[in-house]
Amino acid sequence: MSLSLIVPIAADRPEYEHTMPYVFNFSEDGTLLCIKSIQGLDLTKFEHIYFVILDKLDQKFHLSELLNMQLRNLNLAEKAKVLSLKVPTNSQAETIYECVKQEQIEGSIFVKDADGYFICDFTETNGIAIYPLDKLDMVNPHNKSYVDLDDQFYITNIIEKKIISRYFNAGGYLFEDAKQFCSYYERLSHFEKLYMSHIVYAMLLDNKSFRPFEVEDYQDWGNKEMYSLFLIKQRKSIL
Repeated sequence: MSLSLIVPIAADRPEYEHTMPYVFNFSEDGTLLCIKSIQGLDLTKFEHIYFVILDKLDQKFHLSELLNMQLRNLNLAEKAKVLSLKVPTNSQAETIYECVKQEQIEGSIFVKDADGYFICDFTETNGIAIYPLDKLDMVNPHNKSYVDLDDQFYITNIIEKKIISRYFNAGGYLFEDAKQFCSYYERLSHFEKLYMSHIVYAMLLDNKSFRPFEVEDYQDWGNKEMYSLFLIKQRKSIL
């Protein structure tokens, strides 16, 4: 069965009228942050890689040119594609749904947030990337989803912005069947605020199993304080 990696970067925010989304900034080694975010994964496992961006931001900041240039330099151009959405989506889940539908993706999908980095291994089953909250020196605990595990190391619950265990979602989801993901999205798409965790929770209620895969070297660029420290470190390396 094929496995595709999807990196959704199609958020539409007022500040993007004048400022490029920070995940398109350069890391200290010259790699775009959104590309850096996937380099802790074994990219040979993926048949296709999709970066999903918003067309109006692409036109304003030439994002697809930036991405494609680096993907060529990293020898990823043959398997990677930049998908530019004409209409903004209402949620990350909708962005994934549109990517699957437009690209007619079949098989398994790994969804990776662009605002962080981790190293991990995984199997092609329903799963969530996790990291222990107590291992972080600095974190905003209110912007994460948390997972609960049973004695056999299966995920039994996932909830937004409420600490129910020491483990939080580190920014990665694996769905073993893209069509099944789309089916659950269609069932829940009427909700005004739909998170990826809601999709997982609905699947858990239907007795679909999810395994956690604990990550290493976790970096949270979405945390403003952590990103500021990242920029300071980057500037020092240049001086």
